[in-house]
Amino acid sequence: MRVLALFPRIQQPRFALTLAVIGALSFWLPDLAVHAAAGCKFDSPHARIITFLMPAAFLFAYVLARRFAAKREFKWVVAAMLLGVWLTGGLFMTLAATECGGGFAGPDGIRGGLLMIVLSLIPLVTCMQAVYDGSGLALLAVTIGPFLIWCVLASGVPLPFRRHLR
Repeated sequence: MRVLALFPRIQQPRFALTLAVIGALSFWLPDLAVHAAAGCKFDSPHARIITFLMPAAFLFAYVLARRFAAKREFKWVVAAMLLGVWLTGGLFMTLAATECGGGFAGPDGIRGGLLMIVLSLIPLVTCMQAVYDGSGLALLAVTIGPFLIWCVLASGVPLPFRRHLR
């Protein structure tokens, strides 16, 4: 509750936190599932799968979350969801690496895993971890994609699917 008091400008901090959790889970759970299924045999076909699966799951969650946000008049849905993705990336990638002897199962154990999670609060570290994890392109697509869509919508160019994007 006190953490939510740190953000006085956010009109609905609990809803923003909920959206951050939804964003994190929708994006990182497919990565975790593919890593768990592949185990130590994770290779480029698996990386291709998560490159498409992770942004697709995030987009699906965004479309659903946007409907609830519209009822609450909350406008920062993508920002809240992306915050969740970036802040929890280290945790989920460490969990994914545990399956094959890294992460929490690595030589440093819990201490090394916790260090990587704390370091992943720095965006550059999260980006480097994602590239190593195989989810770098998915993270790039989910981060830059909404900005590109916003640029197209703000340009005023008439598009046949424009009403579906708002």
